[in-house]
Amino acid sequence: MISVAADSLEKVDQTIEFSSILIENNVPGGYMSLSSRLDSLSIFLVLLLIFFVICLIFEIGYRVAGKLSDKTFHESIGPMATGLASLLAFILAITFSMAAGKSADRKQIILTEANTIGTTVLRTSLLAEPYRTRSRELLREYVSLRIVKNTKEGQAYVPKAIQRSEQLQVALWQQAVAAHKTTAPELLLLYINSLNDMIDIHSERVNKGMRGRIPASIWFTLGLLTFLTISLNGIQVGAQHRGRAMVAAIPFALAFSLVLTLIVELDRPNRSIIVISQQPLIDLENSLSSLITPVELDPLPTRPD
Repeated sequence: MISVAADSLEKVDQTIEFSSILIENNVPGGYMSLSSRLDSLSIFLVLLLIFFVICLIFEIGYRVAGKLSDKTFHESIGPMATGLASLLAFILAITFSMAAGKSADRKQIILTEANTIGTTVLRTSLLAEPYRTRSRELLREYVSLRIVKNTKEGQAYVPKAIQRSEQLQVALWQQAVAAHKTTAPELLLLYINSLNDMIDIHSERVNKGMRGRIPASIWFTLGLLTFLTISLNGIQVGAQHRGRAMVAAIPFALAFSLVLTLIVELDRPNRSIIVISQQPLIDLENSLSSLITPVELDPLPTRPD
């Protein structure tokens, strides 16, 4: 059992060293990658940019069609425009489903992590002193680090919080390994199992929260289909030589912009509108004292005959 704990401790050390290199050198794939900077943009700015681009694409298609002399050209491209719009709607539905699923996973993992940390805190009672007290102190700090505030400062602190969390994991493993001389093996195994689950949850949360994004190939396909669909609709409207029909064009562009912006908001970890609640971890932090301190229960009232 101790050899397993030592192997796990070595793996955690390697993870922390690798994470530190990524953070300090700002290399691709690290926590401070280019995508992190793009995620810092306001979602309202993203909406305006998408709306502007869609309007621009529509205008380009409209102006291209204005140079055509064939009055029946719009009838020829009508079926193609309808087919492209249907294909775009299909890709939008798939992408939205992916983003919504990833968002639901992020919410669930917060609850799972809170339950796992709570179990680990309770099982520190199985350790002998002084390892019990020291482990509880480390876990108290660990819980406060896991709560991510939905502010610009809170999001900027995430990389340092991840690095500090991994350092605390190493310290907790060291306490567990040191406690083997004074703690019964079967009791120590229960604690190590919950501690190992807590570390696994950390890795899962980092991967799903910061790296589990919609693939770039999906975004490229969605962007290309949006360009083709909007431009073809602009050509179709322009080929009729009856004006832009702004009453219909603006809601059309706005509808596409809202859907694309919602997908962006669900996909990125830094939220502006749709916030992932940290309440399970906040409740755990508030209840740590009651989990650690023995509670004396009042005797049950005597049942009436």
